[in-house]
Amino acid sequence: MDLERLKEKFYLLVAPSLPNEWDVEDALGPLAESESACLDEIFAQIPAIWPVSHALCFAYLSAAGPALCYLALDELSLWVHTLLDRYETAGLHGAQLFMADVDQQFARPLRGQGCLRLADVRSRLQPYVNGLAGRELPLIAAVEAATDSEAIFLPGEVGVFAEQEENFLLYKLMVSFQWASLAAGVFIAPRFLALHRKSAHPLDCFFSEFPQPDHARRLFHLLETGRVLEFLRQELPGLMRSMAPLLPRLPLTGDEATEPNVLDWLQRGLLRGQWPADGHSPLTDRAMALMRHGAGLAADNAASLEAVRELMVLLPPEEDLATTRPLIFQGIFRLQEMRNLGMKQRMDKELRLMQATSISLPAVPKQADTDVHSGGGEGQGYDAALIMEMERAWDQLTPFMQSQAQQIGINEMPPPTGKPSQEHGPTQAVQETVSATEGRAGSAIARSPHAGGRKGEEMAEPVVYDEWDYRRKGFRKKWCVVSEKELPPVQNAFIEQTLKKYRGQIRRLRHQFELLQTGERFVRRQREGNDIDIDALVESRIDIAAGLPPSDRLFIRLTRDHRDIAVTFLVDMSNSTSGWVGQSIKEALVLICEAMEVLDDRYAIYGFSGMRRLRCEIFPVKRIDERYSKTVRQRISAIGPREYTRMAPAIRHMTSLFARVEAKIRLLIVLSDGKPEDYDDYKGDYAIEDTRHALLEAKAKGVHPFCITIDRQAHEYMAHMYGEVNYIFIDKIQRLPARMSEIYRTLTS
Repeated sequence: MDLERLKEKFYLLVAPSLPNEWDVEDALGPLAESESACLDEIFAQIPAIWPVSHALCFAYLSAAGPALCYLALDELSLWVHTLLDRYETAGLHGAQLFMADVDQQFARPLRGQGCLRLADVRSRLQPYVNGLAGRELPLIAAVEAATDSEAIFLPGEVGVFAEQEENFLLYKLMVSFQWASLAAGVFIAPRFLALHRKSAHPLDCFFSEFPQPDHARRLFHLLETGRVLEFLRQELPGLMRSMAPLLPRLPLTGDEATEPNVLDWLQRGLLRGQWPADGHSPLTDRAMALMRHGAGLAADNAASLEAVRELMVLLPPEEDLATTRPLIFQGIFRLQEMRNLGMKQRMDKELRLMQATSISLPAVPKQADTDVHSGGGEGQGYDAALIMEMERAWDQLTPFMQSQAQQIGINEMPPPTGKPSQEHGPTQAVQETVSATEGRAGSAIARSPHAGGRKGEEMAEPVVYDEWDYRRKGFRKKWCVVSEKELPPVQNAFIEQTLKKYRGQIRRLRHQFELLQTGERFVRRQREGNDIDIDALVESRIDIAAGLPPSDRLFIRLTRDHRDIAVTFLVDMSNSTSGWVGQSIKEALVLICEAMEVLDDRYAIYGFSGMRRLRCEIFPVKRIDERYSKTVRQRISAIGPREYTRMAPAIRHMTSLFARVEAKIRLLIVLSDGKPEDYDDYKGDYAIEDTRHALLEAKAKGVHPFCITIDRQAHEYMAHMYGEVNYIFIDKIQRLPARMSEIYRTLTS
């Protein structure tokens, strides 16, 4: 196709953008000689890439032609989908590397061959290792496999074998080996080890005894590898049977240009299952004997440590073990990180113990304190017992805990002799202890989700959600950040005025809602009941006349069904709700809350607004387990216009909150005055399709969405987003408070 026609077609696809003509010619030039069918498929992907990144789109056009040498036409859209995911996780450079090698990076993995990425298998491996460990052990991408006892580190990708299933088994062996290293006690220091440095791991102290500590560490690691593999054969025989044909095919890590050292011989014996028949020396013979002994009999790492002592004496000074890298599943030691993590956990534990000990000491009445200072009185015995209790508690603290106690102001504890200070009595010391500790505890309590805070303060950790991109028919992964923000209560006359304005309507609503508390219905053809089922009786007589056995289900029973409903009201707090719109929405919330107090239905109210994908804000007005209190009314008063209407992240967040709620019916009622829109390119079809997909996700998880909208153009897009019967259009905002209660009654009846 002529280059000018290609340019014209490209400009139509990216309008109203006007990219540089030279960039367009450079990108489209190599495509001018391509076949028409290929060009149509290549250009069909441009609307999905151009809004994400113009630079990425030009890079794609340059790479699309060569990519079709490895891909079928119907695979190009899937390649673009993966390309966009790679761009969003690794940036433009990562996407360019992905496009540079289509065969290795995409085509072969698509056919079950080649490299396997940790990101692709983490969802399968994470539950597996959590089940092994009985706790959460996060899988983190790193250069080499390792563990620090709180996480497992794995290579970002594995391509040792040609088939992906074999590479997955290797990933599984890596995870299992690191878990088994913890379970088998590889990193536990035996009692006979003496600590030379308190800041170092005990094993590092042991290795430092030798002239070549790194050689000692490598020997110990490989000796323990044999023991851990035997541990796995006993604990996970199925995995090891699957790995048996793959272990001999793993590459050896020694330098082939040099003569094999003792580690090379040991690695070959481990992987091949048999020891080499030639090249033996006293050192290799003894090392192999010690490895066999440790793998078969040792219950801990003590045998390996003793073996290291013996082998380091036999090791020639010129022997270089650094040329042999650890096996891929073996990984490396992270002893110092493990030590630092252990120290931190110990410090946290001691601080918690210190705080708990301080709080548990009883406070003493002021009169008793006076008696101690005066040296007599009835309270003297009580204070003496308290002093002894304080002394015992202080003696139980380690020096570290005592120093921490002094740092937070608990520096007037009684000395070990039991003699109280002349300046501050023990009673004052106790109360200072309690006050200091309570101050710390209070700061932690203030960060809880239900505690108050400063204006705009985040009430929980932000949550990241995907966003649906209809142009690529896939998600933009981890795209929107949702934060719950405090809505500071406002004290004004709004609630009082609303209750006065609608007092007659509220009384009627409460009466109507009382009738909804339980439903009664007749259940026919029962063995027992309140009355005779005439129809069933007639049928029974007919059966007898016909010579058939009659039914014994001849009664009607009156059944009362109890409601099991949970509902969340999601309120649009965008800038377009200012004025009468926002006022009517708040009045409607007050009416529905007042009416629902007579029901057993659980309900919650959340507001939403924000600006751009990294600042999607949720404002809890009333949580589902929170009472309708004065504070909740004041939060309703505080609802007001803020920024934009990125609706889908709020819907996904409400769906995730609903996952914790057990109810027969779960309703999500959205109150909005317009279509979803944000400050960035989140508008039009893109925003509508993302919101529609979020609603479909909610339905798939058992949440029934319904929208009450006051947008005069609602009919243009609401039916597409919600479905024909899942929304209602209110053209007069003044009618919202009355209609909202009617709608709820209809939805839950």
